Amino acid sequence: MDAVRITTEKCPKPGGWYSQAFRTGNLIFTAGVTANDPVTQELVGPGDIVKQTEQVLKNMDNLLREAGSDLAHVIKTLVFVSDIDDFEIFNETYKKYFPDNPPARSTMQIGKFNHGMVIEQWQLQRIEILKLPVQETEPVFFWISCMISIR
Repeated sequence: MDAVRITTEKCPKPGGWYSQAFRTGNLIFTAGVTANDPVTQELVGPGDIVKQTEQVLKNMDNLLREAGSDLAHVIKTLVFVSDIDDFEIFNETYKKYFPDNPPARSTMQIGKFNHGMVIEQWQLQRIEILKLPVQETEPVFFWISCMISIR
């Protein structure tokens, strides 16, 4: 299965050496999306969790539309915030973009971002429901994500 690189001018340019997103099969994998304005590349609402959450989700929707999907098909988000005390305000804003069937989500405080940024979001998106035929002779593999501590 080939991976197709997704780029759009309707989303901020990457802030480092990475791609905005990839589509492989029925899935889209995005890089972390920030609250930068796609035209000016300037951060929207420095220090303001509401304005930045709105801009992040607008940028994410633009990126997903470029890949042939939208926010309604998001299945998992990973959100990094600079201050977990802003969680309730963030959550109320986030709900507006996922009013029904919200995706699975992890939200964590990351500490200090650069230049007044207070939120970044990553997500996994399905294009359509994946139905894979399983034959008795074929092995089934699971993708497991874990952290290992070695002393």
